[in-house]
Formats: sequence, C-alpha cells, structure tokens
Amino acid sequence: MKKTLILTSLIALTLSLILTGCTDRAEQERLQNELTSAKAAAQKAAEDANKERSELQAKIQTLTEERDALQTQVNALNQQAEAHEQLRQRVEELNGIQKKLQEQLATVTADQQTLRQNLTEVTRSRDTLQQEVAALSKSRQAAEAETQKAQEKIDELTTKLQAETAKASELQEQLQTVAVDTEEGVENSAIRAIESPIIRSFTTTRPRVSAGQKSTLSWWVVDADKVRIEPNIGTVGALGSRTIAPIKTTTFTIIATNENGESRVTRRIEVL
Repeated sequence: MKKTLILTSLIALTLSLILTGCTDRAEQERLQNELTSAKAAAQKAAEDANKERSELQAKIQTLTEERDALQTQVNALNQQAEAHEQLRQRVEELNGIQKKLQEQLATVTADQQTLRQNLTEVTRSRDTLQQEVAALSKSRQAAEAETQKAQEKIDELTTKLQAETAKASELQEQLQTVAVDTEEGVENSAIRAIESPIIRSFTTTRPRVSAGQKSTLSWWVVDADKVRIEPNIGTVGALGSRTIAPIKTTTFTIIATNENGESRVTRRIEVL
C-alpha cells in the first residue's frame, strides 16, 4: 500500500513538472487527461490497497484468534502433560508400595507356614502327651483300685487279727475268771454276772480319710444283751467289723446294754 502511494505521488509530481515546462496547449490538455487518468488509477489502487489492507487485517485477526486458541490448547495440553507426569510418578510410587507389600506378604506367608508346622508338631506332641496321660490315668486308677483292695484286705485282716486277739484275751480272762471262781466260790461269780456290759475294744483303721475313701470300724463287747452303733449303722453283734465311707467328719458311738445298764465308747473319723 505504501509503495502504491509513493508511485502515485511520483506520477503526479512528474506530470506537474511536465505541465509546467510544456507550452503547447494541446499537449497540456493531453497531459492533463493523463494526469486525471493517473489520479483515478491511483485512487483505484488506493481503494484496492485499503480493501486488501482490511482483508489482511481480518485475516490477521482470524489468525490471532486461531493462534490464541492454539495457545490455549497448548496450555491445556501442557497442563495435561503435567498431570500425566504426576500420575506417572504416583503410579511409580504405588508400584513401589505394591512391591514392598508383596515382599511383606511373602514374609508373612513364610512365617505363617512356619507357625503351621510348629502348630502341627505341638498338636502331635499334645496328642502324644494326652495318650500318655490317659495311659497313666488308667494305670493310676488300676493302682488305686489295687491299693483300695489291698487296704480293704488289710482292714479285713486287721479286723480279724483284732477279733482273734480279743478272743484270745477273752479266753485268757475266762481262764482267769474260772480260776478266781474256783478259788472264791460261786458267790463271786454271781456278783460278776450282774455287772454292766464291758466294751473290750472299739477301733478304726483310718481315723483320717479323704472324701470317698474307706475306713473300718472293729469292736468287741462282752456281757451285753444288745449292741448298736450310731449313727447310720444300727444293731450289730458283740464281735465284728464294718467298712464305711463317710462323706463328712463323723463321731461313731458303740452302745452296749443289758438289764443292769449300758456302756458307751466313741470313735471319731475325720474327713479331710
């Protein structure tokens, strides 16, 4: 556009110089017409230049807008790229955490396997011990049963021994009595016949027992019409024994009676 204006000005200046130096009237008119045509052409060229300038300005505006839009897109893409980079870094961090967790899981799995093996061994040991305990319990029960039988046998033999001893003592006393009666006569024998009952012995084999254990009462009574033991035993013979299993501490009393009176002796069995 600037070049067109400069050219138009040069043409007008040239024509003016020509007109100034030209003396021929016809020549001046011709030149004047050419000047007019040149002005019109210059004006037309100026208008075309203005139109072209307007079009160029519009194109520049469009290009500027497109450039701004592209810049916006570039900025958005840059932001997306930054977000993508942050996401990539986060993914890498998560991968590292996942790897550590997998290592920890492997360690825990190994520990769990070891614990399971230990538990299996402990279970086997427990089962073995339970079997041994069961066997020992059976042996203990058998031993306790044998011990109980032996104790009962001992009590029975002790009772028999005491009974035999009592019989021997009675026979000894009877021999002594016969000798005394022989020496002193029938009167002394009559006096002895009317005495109260005599409890020669009343014993227990185990004065202290645990709950469920047994003890044996043994007795020997002479000159009695009736003999009973309280509590819970009742009437018994003048010579005998009874195996009992008290559940609590109990005092047993043997009572011997005849027409001339009664005699009593007590024995206490303590239950621990």
